[in-house]
Amino acid sequence: MQVDIIGGFLGSGKTTVILHLLQEGEFDPNRTVLLVNEFGEVGVDGALLDNGGGAVREIPSGCICCSLKLDFMSQLEDIARTLAPDRVVVEPSGVAATRDILQALTHERVSHLVDGIRTVLVLDPDDHDWFVEMSPTFVNSQIGLAQLILLNKTDLADAEDVARITADLERRNPDAIVLPTSHGVFSWRDVEHILPPLPSPEGESVRLEGFESFSGRLPEVLDLASLRDLFSQLSDGRFGDVRRAKGVFLAGNGGGSVRLDLAARRVFETSWPRTVPGRINVIGRDLDRQGIERALAEAAVPAEARSGAGEDLR
Repeated sequence: MQVDIIGGFLGSGKTTVILHLLQEGEFDPNRTVLLVNEFGEVGVDGALLDNGGGAVREIPSGCICCSLKLDFMSQLEDIARTLAPDRVVVEPSGVAATRDILQALTHERVSHLVDGIRTVLVLDPDDHDWFVEMSPTFVNSQIGLAQLILLNKTDLADAEDVARITADLERRNPDAIVLPTSHGVFSWRDVEHILPPLPSPEGESVRLEGFESFSGRLPEVLDLASLRDLFSQLSDGRFGDVRRAKGVFLAGNGGGSVRLDLAARRVFETSWPRTVPGRINVIGRDLDRQGIERALAEAAVPAEARSGAGEDLR
């Protein structure tokens, strides 16, 4: 199996990158397995990717480290035995260490199942300086293990910042390919022939500590205006130091499902297929869990009002 690790910090656009690659036919969905790891008991990305093609497996509840390394290797063994795909695309959580994943993949227990490994790091320019200041050792480790660095969301960034951060990334990892992009758009065909050798996974992992998550499934129909207000308050710090929030929600019979993403203090909204089950994941520090729960409960649309709930998301 070819294994592609598409990692990145919180809210950088990893899922968008994978969806783009699937939609553009970069992977054969019938021969590809998406292995998604999220920092939370209930995952959102797996539900989103499940509509893009390819079989989806989830490893929830944290990052691929410590005891979860065993779960990760067990998943790989089961995938190889039951599905025998050509490719496995790993989307680790935004706080997972790439070194942990590489050490698991090169472990003698599963290394014979792996034909090749490629490492991608997705970055949001607006969050780069904050991450460097918060944990420079973790950032350096992640950048140093990337063969390809996608500087994503450049359409929302200042050109001078993009140039400055690109130079900083090239200084931290002179061997990696740094590719500015938007909406996660890139093609393996353009870069695979110039990828540098895979960096060595040897050494002690550096992990991003201090984050917690709030997550849950949301079977209720929710009021879209209330959801927008909740994500605005999450961005403003009303419920703690929230660095990432994402969810897919049933927004009423007239509105279908909606995807909301909070990253780098910006909120994005996208219509989404109704078949996606409602769920939310909030990541940050000192989270006001009870406050988030109350806001979600208050956003629920009463059953008697659902026939006219929702709004046009076109």
